[in-house]
Amino acid sequence: MEITSEVYKPRDPRTTALYEVVRDNLETLYGAIGDGAIAVRIPKHARKELEAYLNCGLLCRGFARLKCEECGESPWSP
Repeated sequence: MEITSEVYKPRDPRTTALYEVVRDNLETLYGAIGDGAIAVRIPKHARKELEAYLNCGLLCRGFARLKCEECGESPWSP
């Protein structure tokens, strides 16, 4: 097994265009659907995924801590 010395560099989803579009427009979309201005229905599971996407990669929303059984190293991952 090859051992690398790479350090995990977490991504910041808040800097992507997709994240900004979803963050800035999701409530507006929900409002337009609720008001009848847009004649579409977003399934409950799709709403859940859109809302979960906004939490993805954010340390304040949680992270996992893993431990290597061979070397004992314990990095964290959002």
